[in-house]
Amino acid sequence: MTSKSPDLPVSSLLDRLFLYGIRSLLVVLAVVAFGIFLIAHGWLVSRFDYLASGILIVMIGVGLAFAFQQTTTKVITQRYFSGDTLVGKTGRAVVPMKASAKGVVHVEHESWSAVAEDDIARGEPVIVTAVDPDNVTLKVRKHRT
Repeated sequence: MTSKSPDLPVSSLLDRLFLYGIRSLLVVLAVVAFGIFLIAHGWLVSRFDYLASGILIVMIGVGLAFAFQQTTTKVITQRYFSGDTLVGKTGRAVVPMKASAKGVVHVEHESWSAVAEDDIARGEPVIVTAVDPDNVTLKVRKHRT
């Protein structure tokens, strides 16, 4: 049994590299590679100080990777998502909604919480009139064609 998934773009490895930044990735790789070198060298020549330094540097590299991922994701989200981009977009009601009641709509390949300005039946086309300050709830009305 197969389920039909929506046609969404598939992220490739290159997309993710450019999304998170190649420079930050190269810095993390260099730090981790240096740490691995120190671990290997310390193990081969039986030097505990090299081994300990290598382990510490690898842990710093992993911490940097986590920090870079968190900060770039936050910056990208703040820069590229604005609720105003959804105003005027059309979608469909996923559930029936009464006026001023919450429901769910499907807009731009995503499901959103929504508050209806008037009664809307399930599957009826809607248009986004505003976005609440929380950036997760849309205000919608029937799309009049």
